[in-house]
Amino acid sequence: MTRLFIVRHGETEWNTLGLLQGTSDIPLSPLGREQAARMAATLSELVSPDAVLVSSHLSRALDTGKALGAALGTDVAVDARLRERAYGVWEGITPEERERRWPREVAAWHAHGNPGIEGFEVHEQVAARMVAAINDHAQKAPGDLVVFTHGSSARIGMMGLLGLSFEHRTLGNLGNTCWSRLRHRPDGRWTLERHNVWADVVYVGGGA
Repeated sequence: MTRLFIVRHGETEWNTLGLLQGTSDIPLSPLGREQAARMAATLSELVSPDAVLVSSHLSRALDTGKALGAALGTDVAVDARLRERAYGVWEGITPEERERRWPREVAAWHAHGNPGIEGFEVHEQVAARMVAAINDHAQKAPGDLVVFTHGSSARIGMMGLLGLSFEHRTLGNLGNTCWSRLRHRPDGRWTLERHNVWADVVYVGGGA
């Protein structure tokens, strides 16, 4: 049974400012790089030696993945399907400006997640590409699969794998460099075993 680790990228400057990054290629902050190093030190002890690492093409995720790749002595493959959700015209603007210019759309976003603005990628689109990418790589991985992605895409992707309704925010977003672990069962379904584990946490006894 394939184990899947889904890891969110480290902190960026836009994270600290509360800006939606989406498909904008924002680099890791100095703290984000430190977070990636701590994540790598922990996960390198938890994943199988033959783990396959795959990342979004956006540098904040890819550089986070490369930290673990360096610890394991392996390369990180790139799959653009693991990119963050596109937020369209909302990318890079402050929450205050968003509320001022699109009050109805923000209310719709908070209510059900799809505001209907230009360039916004809806739940179903995000889930379709995330699930397809993860299943493709899981089928070929000899051991564990570690995916480096983004907050919204990670959440929606996991909900898609688990068959959860997008009408409710059943899962919360991962924190920066936090990870979740799922297991692919012989019957083809996925089980969520850990969620939003901080990078420095190592489970003992029952494993990670």
